[in-house]
Amino acid sequence: MSGKILFIYQDERLPSSRIRVFNLLAELRQQGFEPSAVRYPKTIADKIKTFRQMRHFDIVYLQKKLPTRLEAKFFRRYARRLVFDFDDAIYYRDDRHKQTYSRARSLKFQYLVRIADLVVAGNQILADYAAQFNPRVTVIPSAVETRNIARKCYQSCQEKESTAQAKVIIGWVGGRGNLHHLAMLSSVFQTLSKLYEIQVNVVCDAGVEIPGVKVRHIPWRLETQDQEIAQFDIGVMPLPDNKWTEGKCGYKALQYMAAAVPAVCSDVGTNRYLVEHGREGFVVSSMDEFYQALNTLITDAELRKKMGLNARRKVEEHFSIPVVGKKLADKLSTLLLA
Repeated sequence: MSGKILFIYQDERLPSSRIRVFNLLAELRQQGFEPSAVRYPKTIADKIKTFRQMRHFDIVYLQKKLPTRLEAKFFRRYARRLVFDFDDAIYYRDDRHKQTYSRARSLKFQYLVRIADLVVAGNQILADYAAQFNPRVTVIPSAVETRNIARKCYQSCQEKESTAQAKVIIGWVGGRGNLHHLAMLSSVFQTLSKLYEIQVNVVCDAGVEIPGVKVRHIPWRLETQDQEIAQFDIGVMPLPDNKWTEGKCGYKALQYMAAAVPAVCSDVGTNRYLVEHGREGFVVSSMDEFYQALNTLITDAELRKKMGLNARRKVEEHFSIPVVGKKLADKLSTLLLA
């Protein structure tokens, strides 16, 4: 089905805008849609221009931004069909704040969800929260690129163990705002460093130091992140268990899995549904379990390979851009027919 869609995103530099808008545009075009994308306007003049522009589209698709109530009313007035997409617990502040509850955020979120024709959530936990205010909610996971990207190159385990390259690389990718999550593993890395030759690769816009641990800081770049992840032997995603992290959509884990790298993740939010414990990686509930999982993978190259290849197959089948793009297209087609 054809239809004109106006995507309104926060900032092309933000991961959510890239992953949940720009990465899906080509797939939507293949499905017969005519998508356009504009940045959320800042000035009053640009906002008025955008509101008027909405009348020429079949669907207005607002990604993650929480407008004021007045602006939300204009969205509802000018959009023929309004879709709201979110992939974080944006009704809370992030966990760098001492107090995550925000009345202003909560009220903005509830109002926008109530007036939307369709709410698209990044995982079931977020969907269940939104469904309190609107039954028209669907889950569309964040899609990861699987085509023409670097993947872990698994030589035979015997060959690797017979070479000088016995070092095991444990990797983490993310923004500086989440480095406090990685820091949770400092003592685990320190203990493992006394037993094995490991290196922690941190692909990020900022570096970190962990005393007694060999850490390599690799500046994050969109053009090279896939190659850097493919150098990992193990990918980690530690998270504290709180209201903010409950809403995480596990994109780090998906990136590791797409590169055929086994993931070790905290059992928080949706991670247990992304990574099948013992098959594609490990999902753990404590630092002791993190240590045990990493110890197991460090000492068993064949297990890393088996889990990594299992993880890659899962991502191709359920979380690749073509698969997720088709799923979104089907939901939007249904909305147009309603």
